[in-house]
Amino acid sequence: NLLETHDESEKDFLVSEAIAMFYKLFDPNHEGLIGPQFEHWMRNAALTVMADPRGGTLLEIPRLFTDPDFEHRKRRFLTDKVVQAFWEQQMVRTSDFHRSEMLNYFTSKFGRFLTNGLMRNILGQTASAFRWDKAMAGRKIVLVSLARGEIGELNASMLGLILMTKLAVAALRRASIPMEARTPFYLYVDEFHTVLTDA
Repeated sequence: NLLETHDESEKDFLVSEAIAMFYKLFDPNHEGLIGPQFEHWMRNAALTVMADPRGGTLLEIPRLFTDPDFEHRKRRFLTDKVVQAFWEQQMVRTSDFHRSEMLNYFTSKFGRFLTNGLMRNILGQTASAFRWDKAMAGRKIVLVSLARGEIGELNASMLGLILMTKLAVAALRRASIPMEARTPFYLYVDEFHTVLTDA
């Protein structure tokens, strides 16, 4: 689960990485398929689902804009005034016409993951199956096969991007551990450029 956090300080990094992933997947040359409006909706929606103490997932994000009851249930956990203002001031003042136009553009980026059973089952879990930090500290060997021929190119890229982001968060979290107490770890990635964002 890309949006699973173990520390408040991780939220901004994970949301920024989620946006970067959508750029990488749908608009790698920054031609306008993903833009400021998508980023704005994505950032506020991701922070909304992450506010729920039970957790939230990427797949819940489009539901915030299509299911008013779900939106209100998730919003009750918000403490961030800026994110609250997005829902209470901006979204309520957006006309139905403009909202429906943006909705189709926004949700279309999630459709292929929502309608694919494999991806829905993987991305829809609030708790991740394993934690990179524990794997590193425990000197575990983790092998991940993202064969494009088996799961599709876009799915392989999405899962690879998520795994690399979660690995980066786990590596950065080690800053609080004294250097001499950190367990060294090694990462080998075939076709690294396909699972890499700028961060």
